[in-house]
Amino acid sequence: MLTIGFVCPTYQAHELHAYTERAISSFFKTTPNGVVILADDASPDWDSYKLKLDAFCSGLGVSDRLRVIHFESGGKLTRSWNSGLRMATHLKLDYAIAGNNDIVFTPKWYAGLLHALNNGYDLVGPLSNAPGVTAKGVQEIRHYTDKYLLSDNPSTLNKIAEDIYTRHLGKVIETPINGFFQMAKVSSWVAGKYNKSDFYRPVNKFTSKGRVNHTPLMTLNEDELQGRWRKLNMKSAVVCSSYIFHYRAVSRGDKYKKGDAFRIK
Repeated sequence: MLTIGFVCPTYQAHELHAYTERAISSFFKTTPNGVVILADDASPDWDSYKLKLDAFCSGLGVSDRLRVIHFESGGKLTRSWNSGLRMATHLKLDYAIAGNNDIVFTPKWYAGLLHALNNGYDLVGPLSNAPGVTAKGVQEIRHYTDKYLLSDNPSTLNKIAEDIYTRHLGKVIETPINGFFQMAKVSSWVAGKYNKSDFYRPVNKFTSKGRVNHTPLMTLNEDELQGRWRKLNMKSAVVCSSYIFHYRAVSRGDKYKKGDAFRIK
């Protein structure tokens, strides 16, 4: 059976536990043979949270499908993705997602993504309520369904997911994708590595226009990777039959809460 890994970065573990646990539980609920690789970026409350996490996963019956990486000192998002993808390679998984911990997986989320990855595309992303700016609006769910409603209610999410699956199965748009959810074959992650140990460039000090990037350890990583992959003739695409809900900017704070970003009530 094919294996899909979800690299889930965490920070401020106790404070944001509701988001992380919803991401993990929705992934396991919707993903046959899924594996979560949780990479914690030096949460100060990690020791106590790890006990809570273990109990949570035990309750779901998925303890054997959770792998944990914990850093003692902060290194930000890109390091977490790199470390998680190294583990996905070590585990010999078939596919891996470099994602965020503030997302919710919906039924059949993987069907169109897997099809695209096996038919000419190397890095794919889903539609979402709050995908970000890299894809320039192409990933905005509201453009693809008349059933869209900004809500994290499971029933609402499932109805939207079923609608776009029915309407758009097989529809793929070649374009750069946003960084909240990047999925590829593990063999493609390896083929497109930045260096012997890293998949993403660890530090991105400047934008493409030469301006200083003030968050070099956590932003521009997907842009640099996709630019480098394009030079290797590796293609990115948005899959219009897949829906992943994104709370957006939960760990970075409301300063970055834009568009249809949302919060757990």
